[in-house]
Order: sequence, then C-alpha cells, then structure tokens
Amino acid sequence: MTYLELRDQITKPYFTLTDVLKFFSDDSPETIRTQLFRFVKKGYLIHLKREVYLFPKAQIDELELARLLYAPSYVSLETALNYYGMIPDIPLSVTSVTTVTTKKIKTVLGRFYYQKIKPELFWGYKVVPTKNRGVFYMAFPEKALLDYLYLHGKKQTLSLRLDLSVIDKKIYNKFAKEFSYDKFNF
Repeated sequence: MTYLELRDQITKPYFTLTDVLKFFSDDSPETIRTQLFRFVKKGYLIHLKREVYLFPKAQIDELELARLLYAPSYVSLETALNYYGMIPDIPLSVTSVTTVTTKKIKTVLGRFYYQKIKPELFWGYKVVPTKNRGVFYMAFPEKALLDYLYLHGKKQTLSLRLDLSVIDKKIYNKFAKEFSYDKFNF
C-alpha cells in the first residue's frame, strides 16, 4: 500500500485501521500497521488515537472529533452552553459527557474533556451534521444546563453568567424531573 493508494481509497478525513484493512485485504494487518506508522512519522497522517488516523490537511469539526475520540459521548457542559449562546466565555477544551470513565484527551487538534454521568442520564442530545458530511452529538440547551448543574452544582453554575433566554422552561422542567434532584430550579 502506498500513500497515494491510501488517498484514493479513503474519502473521509479520518479513518480507522479497519477501514484500511477492507481496502487492502491482500496485505497483512501487521504490514498495514507498519505502513501507517511510517506515514505518521513522515507527516502524511496524524495519529489521533489507537487505530484512528486523520489526513493532515483534512477539514474536521472539533465537535465531530470529540465524538470520534471517546465513545459513547455527546457534547455538553460549557461547550454546549457556549454553542447556544448561553455563556459568553469560550471553553479552552471541548467538553462532553460520557457513561464511561472521566477522561482528558490532548491531540494536536485540541483538548477534549469527558465527564462521567450515570447511564440513565445519558440522553437529551441531537445529531448535528457537519460541513464535511460527518456528524456530532450535541446536548439540547436544557440538557446541557442540567448536565452542568448535576456535575458542578448550583453555586458554580450561577457563576457562569448564564443567559437563560434560550431555555424552554417546559422542556427544562420535563428534563429536570428525570434527574430527580430538587436543586435544579432557578
């Protein structure tokens, strides 16, 4: 497999080892891994995480990348609150919630922070398409606020300088009941 053959076969900005193995089934998995390692070393590819690669000049939305780096997850907390214009401050990292271990991931494309919530609270997000035919998962504004309250408490939430005009109070109250937590009233 040459780099040009790889570029011809892979049309997405990112891909996995499994994607490459499908196109180059005549080569052994070890040969493919070695070749991908060499492409990374030469700067032809960016290694994002185990068995996930990105073409260097590829356009990928950082919110899509957040979904790709750690699953299951959806964008929430400060990133979602800023996305909806509810807070003025731009977060330094993309913040998401997950049902697995809390984790920080630093890549050449940015920093990503995942906070663990209970599996029964992993809902309230939508699929958002990106410009390059990808998708990311974004919490609804009401759910992003509730996730933040749940993980950081009311006192820290009030320090965010929130603009609650985006919040639909009926949806917020409906979602808040699922948390069965009485400190979600503003």
